[in-house]
Amino acid sequence: MDAIPEKRVAQHNALINARFSFVPLQMRLFVALLSRIDFEDVDFKEHFIPLEELVFDRRGGSAYEQVDEMCKGLASFTLYIEELEENTRKRRRKPSYTYIPLMAEAGYRADLGGVSASFNPKIMPYLLQLRESGNFTIADMQQVLKLKSPQSLRIYWLLKEYAGFGRRTISVEDLRFVLGIEEHEYPRFSNFKARVLDKAQSEIGETDIPFTYELEREGKTVARIKFLFQQLAASATKKTLPGALEWAEALAQVGVSQRSITAIARQLENEEYDVGYIAFVVRIVEAQFRKGKIKKPAGAIYKALVEKYLLEDYQLAKKPKSTLKKAIAPLTNQQQSVVFKLSEVRTMYENPGPYAQHLKPAATFEEHLQQVYLKDGFVIEQRGGEDWLVKVS
Repeated sequence: MDAIPEKRVAQHNALINARFSFVPLQMRLFVALLSRIDFEDVDFKEHFIPLEELVFDRRGGSAYEQVDEMCKGLASFTLYIEELEENTRKRRRKPSYTYIPLMAEAGYRADLGGVSASFNPKIMPYLLQLRESGNFTIADMQQVLKLKSPQSLRIYWLLKEYAGFGRRTISVEDLRFVLGIEEHEYPRFSNFKARVLDKAQSEIGETDIPFTYELEREGKTVARIKFLFQQLAASATKKTLPGALEWAEALAQVGVSQRSITAIARQLENEEYDVGYIAFVVRIVEAQFRKGKIKKPAGAIYKALVEKYLLEDYQLAKKPKSTLKKAIAPLTNQQQSVVFKLSEVRTMYENPGPYAQHLKPAATFEEHLQQVYLKDGFVIEQRGGEDWLVKVS
């Protein structure tokens, strides 16, 4: 396992939202096999998993018995995968769905002291060649390995899918469904909260996407859970997106369909805008999504790109500071109401205090100025040989 923690692993979002429930040993085998997949693999291979990677308590004969029970259970283990509405995570009232066996085989090798196993080829579209689908989520194996509970693992991937937006709201009914928790299990929400939500919060708190949550009620009944977590910087929110795969993966991460990505690629080829505009649009939409101004970020991103209605703002944000200063007319002292020294604003941007460290910074100081100050009515003025941010009263 020493070489595995640096590895990045991926799942199709349909698999992340599928219905299935692991026991801990099955989860460890799934994670072990997932860690052995390469992004360039075109088919599944049979892998050998040492017993110490699966069973932590090997006292007496319990290890062999646990593995035997696991292999027997995996023979009939199936995934329930629904077709979701395009560009959403909503379930249809009469869904189309498929039951797919997870494993092709799993057996104990006494001579080697471990399990030989391979995934069912039927699930290749959900684990292999995912760049072609454009609808997948990536995680660091080092983070995945921190999770001990199967339900915590599933919730981790559900949140990771929305890592670019900082929140995800799921109905209690849908979460129970995805986790494979039957109605008779934890019938009281307080038990579900303690055994599932709070346990997941504790375990995931040690990973790269710790969360808090809020309960949304309908009357006295808890109907939805709003998971809140720090946004993770996706490749689309960096200063540039140098590679075609990077920007396409970034858009896929936030739910933009493959058909839409193809249309965006055509605009890039026609030089209607550059990849920096994609990064700019994603940042703007993320901010609107966090404020609750939009409900479907993927659709908003696509609309802003194909209609290019933010392109003028992007081009303005790209202008050097000297160009911006020339465009700003001098202001009289009577008009000035709020003034900040530009050098001090830059210092705060480069050295955020403890309160601001949890906030996602803009990729560059110029973009920070545009998003926080210039859009709010501030202008740049030179006074006494120094640049100042001035807001007109």
